[in-house]
Amino acid sequence: MDVPFASSGAMSRAHYSLVCKVETAASVQAADRVVLDEINTIRSTLQQSYLPIKVCKESLVLLLYCATALNAASPGDLSFAFHHAMNLAELGGSILEKRIGYTFCLQMMPPNHELHLMLINTLRKDLESTSIGRIYLALEVLIQIHSEDVAPAVQTRLQFLLRDQNDSIRRRAHMAYYALFHQDPDRVKWLEELLTHAGDPNVIPSDLMVASKLRSESMARLLNSHLHNAGLSHQRSVHAILRALREGGMELVVISKYPILDAFSLLSTVPSNVISEHQAKLSYSPAAGIRHLIKSSDMNEQYIFISCLSFLHPGTWTGSRPGDPAVFDGWEVQEIIKLLSSQDNLIRKATLKVLYSVNPSIVVTYYSQLTQSVRPGLSVVAKGDCVLRLFDAMEIQCQEDSEQYATLLKELFAIVEGDAQGRIETLPVLEGCVDRVLNRVRNADMISRITLVTGLVVPLTELDVRVGPTLMVILCALVCEYCAKLPISPVEILRGMAKRLALFSPSVQDACLLSMLRLSAECSEVPEEVVQTVQELSQSAGRYIRGRCEQFLRFSRQRHILTDIVSRVPSSLPDFLSALVNYQQDSVGRLPPHQGSSESPRPSQIYSPLPIASPNKLRYEAYAPPQLVTGRQNLASQRLGNIAKDLPRESSTTAPPSKPESTVTPGELTLAAAERWLEAGQTTQVLEGSTAVALDDLTSRVDLIALDSPFIADHVDTRPEPDFEERWNSMQNSNLRGWCEASTDTIVGVLQTLQLYMRVIAVDQPPFEGEVKVLVRGTPADEYAALRLRDGNEEGCLWRLRCDDLALRMTIKRLLERM
Repeated sequence: MDVPFASSGAMSRAHYSLVCKVETAASVQAADRVVLDEINTIRSTLQQSYLPIKVCKESLVLLLYCATALNAASPGDLSFAFHHAMNLAELGGSILEKRIGYTFCLQMMPPNHELHLMLINTLRKDLESTSIGRIYLALEVLIQIHSEDVAPAVQTRLQFLLRDQNDSIRRRAHMAYYALFHQDPDRVKWLEELLTHAGDPNVIPSDLMVASKLRSESMARLLNSHLHNAGLSHQRSVHAILRALREGGMELVVISKYPILDAFSLLSTVPSNVISEHQAKLSYSPAAGIRHLIKSSDMNEQYIFISCLSFLHPGTWTGSRPGDPAVFDGWEVQEIIKLLSSQDNLIRKATLKVLYSVNPSIVVTYYSQLTQSVRPGLSVVAKGDCVLRLFDAMEIQCQEDSEQYATLLKELFAIVEGDAQGRIETLPVLEGCVDRVLNRVRNADMISRITLVTGLVVPLTELDVRVGPTLMVILCALVCEYCAKLPISPVEILRGMAKRLALFSPSVQDACLLSMLRLSAECSEVPEEVVQTVQELSQSAGRYIRGRCEQFLRFSRQRHILTDIVSRVPSSLPDFLSALVNYQQDSVGRLPPHQGSSESPRPSQIYSPLPIASPNKLRYEAYAPPQLVTGRQNLASQRLGNIAKDLPRESSTTAPPSKPESTVTPGELTLAAAERWLEAGQTTQVLEGSTAVALDDLTSRVDLIALDSPFIADHVDTRPEPDFEERWNSMQNSNLRGWCEASTDTIVGVLQTLQLYMRVIAVDQPPFEGEVKVLVRGTPADEYAALRLRDGNEEGCLWRLRCDDLALRMTIKRLLERM
């Protein structure tokens, strides 16, 4: 036996060893000899005095196995173990030990054995126990026991349990009562009245198996009434009640059209040949009962009709089987095909499923005709809807065949994003298609995933194949997640992406660059032509993509950093981006508190969507010294003068050359704006290690002019404090909630690491008193995230988050989920 002990389910090593010997025996006779020898060993073991309960339990389990594992031989007399089984059922400390004792007695002890009365007495004690587990076990034994002596002994207690408040006890009690008294018509009648009693607070029968066995008109009425009860789904499965009606031979009374769907669902469990036999006998088809819904214009009724039809085998209503005539006329079949044009997605999918089961060529023809409607003049919404309908037909054809799905998908995008549709940079990204493909990959098993992704990625390495923006975004996401598992060289994929990079819009280029960066972690060396392509794109792209290009050029040469980032998180594209951002934030936080005068970090060393322009790319000449004016500029000059007076006191060296008091340089303005930073003591850290620092030298370390702005300086935010309740109510469509294993104080501290504006409102302050309120302002500044935290009874808290900005919402959500 190849199954290890831990996975075998054996109770002990002895049990596992015995099973191995039996299954590896050379012949049936040899296996029987092993079993008989084991029975003799168990007989000797049970004859010992002061036998521990553990040894008794294991011996009875082995004996049960031996009695059922014999092929030709007989186990002989096993009465030597009966009193041990009775003792285990009586004295067992756990439910498992008592169950083993009861099971051995039920299976091995004859009904007329002298120990049977002791078994009944033990059952009665367990029924009167206060332990719910023991009551459960005793009732289950009563359902299986076959003895005339047990009914009088437990009747009184059993009638009391029939009205127990515990539903599980009451259900088992009903089954046990029927099993003991099913031959007594008076008692069966009494049980039926109990189940159908109008004053019973638990209206639905406690056990549908008992209800199906009673087979009375009153029980049929009760089941039908509960079948159409609106609250039924919260208490009992519709399928279970329908099955009870069928097994009990009771009639289904159709009051409304909605339970019909469940009835047809139940019919799907019946073999089609059985349905055909009954159709021939009754001259009636279940499909004929719903044909009146074909002409309905109500989408709910259309959905019920096509869903009911999908539960039936096509041969029972299409007339394709001998003896089964066609149920629908020609015009009715046309009405069914028209449902393919329904506005409801579920109706279209169900119709495709039905038609494919009738004849797959119908769906193939529909797919071919629909591809012709993808014209260049379609709007983005109309084109996306048409492509999603093609996806429905394609998935019906492919079923679980990943290789066929990849082939059809490439052919579909060759039409949707082919040469006839226009230039690649003008084509939109169909987001619905991206979600559809990624969900398909995610729901497949790992072998199917690799097969599908490989089939899609191969054309990326062929430079003459046209790849549109939607397919490229799909490939970027898949490559980022599965590049380490694909049988394709990551270098070739990287080259294929780089060759097409300049053809796409910035949003697609962003995804491409991130995926290329992930691929770089799998390459021992990034090809020089890839680096050159990214450098050329950086020179012509906007600020955001230029920053992403600089990020690629920096990290692609540091493979050890990329490998470390990839090893920390799951391999999806959003997770990789999040890990990359976190690494850069951590690297900024790990910088020393002060740098030498010649080692000041350049802004270009840290990626930012708005990179600072280098001095040789400035659009403007340096500012001429402005004339002294009153107001804020004069105030800045006065503040700067106070700072400058204190600087010489730090050192015994000569002070810097003086400048005219009437002139304020851009560097001085920057220092004035950063007064709080200087006053916090960081002035001495910047100046540490230098003997004499001039004001112009200090200002040279600050980039004053960005790419699109002639001057950037800190400013005071004069906007009014945002109202939490107003912000919360304005974001009702962006709700997230969850449980966090951390206190509210810890969460607030973690949120502060985002280095964003944050306002915290105490738990006793309005609005929403009893909760800590946190308002986080993102970038751009008009985007907010509102968070409500409520401490739980145990350590942890319940959080609710509202935020319309997707990036900020996902950033905060991931922070909360990681705690």
